[in-house]
Amino acid sequence: MFKNIFTAALFAAVTSMPVVAGGKMDNSQNYTSGAQGSSGVHFFGRLYVGYDHKATGSANSVDSIRDNGGKSRLGLKFKENIGGLTMLGHAEWRFDLADGWATSDSKNCNTDANGSSPCQSIELHIGHLGFMTPIGYLGMGSYETPYKTMGFYDKNMDTAIGMNNHGASSSTDFGQAGTWDSSIMYHGKIGPFHIAYLRGMGENSNNNNVSKNDYSFGLKVENILVANLELGVARTFDKSEGADGESNDKIFASYKVMPNLDVFYTSEDLEITSTGNGFTNGEGDIETFGAHYTTGMHNLQLVYATGDSREVAANEDYRTIGISNTMQLSKSTDITIGYIRKGLQGSGNAIRTYGLGITHSF
Repeated sequence: MFKNIFTAALFAAVTSMPVVAGGKMDNSQNYTSGAQGSSGVHFFGRLYVGYDHKATGSANSVDSIRDNGGKSRLGLKFKENIGGLTMLGHAEWRFDLADGWATSDSKNCNTDANGSSPCQSIELHIGHLGFMTPIGYLGMGSYETPYKTMGFYDKNMDTAIGMNNHGASSSTDFGQAGTWDSSIMYHGKIGPFHIAYLRGMGENSNNNNVSKNDYSFGLKVENILVANLELGVARTFDKSEGADGESNDKIFASYKVMPNLDVFYTSEDLEITSTGNGFTNGEGDIETFGAHYTTGMHNLQLVYATGDSREVAANEDYRTIGISNTMQLSKSTDITIGYIRKGLQGSGNAIRTYGLGITHSF
């Protein structure tokens, strides 16, 4: 089914309208139309720290003050007009205000700071250089994948109450948390269509988190059938798995019902082992329904998701529910409070997380 959808969508995109350079990806990577002249270097950042209370089954709960997902960032970006092209640069680092290590708590940085997987107080999130051309953006470096940035609806990403930490979306580099090293990127806009393609190019396995010829692809269309409706598909492909490689595929949609209410939907067909989510061999399906509702300074997020393992019976199937409220204290500062629960239908342990976080962007 997914292959037919990709073929039809791509055919429609490349045959319908003239190419227009520009566009913007949904998350932290921006590929905007070239401005006249150079705008110099722009520095930006975000500080985050959160408290979370996590309980797994009947085991004792664990309290933490941390930035386990590396939501805190420091970065710079620039653009410069070079003849008929615009050069774009972007570099972004992440860190943890609370414990000082730019890694998750699954790694013991107190005993393994100089081991096989050394810990760092700050590490690169993404960094790339490229050109805006008449046919779109072309660049190379490290990028968030189109699988992540297209159909990205979780306002709690990179926090303890994130959807990808509780099965409401995939995780890891081939899933919803995808950030790839040593890759080339194309992004363009064709009428209402947004197209993005990322391909791994590095062959040094010691320094790259993906292999040469792994790829991620995304296609999104906006306002073509109904105003305020977004539809799209995305894929990541790992050539090292199986006889001919395996893929994760995603269908996504969102619709703004009214100015302060939008709903979203994603369906993920997972095959890649490293995707996580507790599925044996990574084989499973995730279906997610959600809504964002804004009233005054409050922005509510509601999520309901189901996970269905294809390798094992109901022991790995689960349901996830989550609710959070982000209170916008100022243009730059907000506080988020939320709860999310992943409950397994079999004999596994439910995961319940309460969280409170403070964010300041600059």
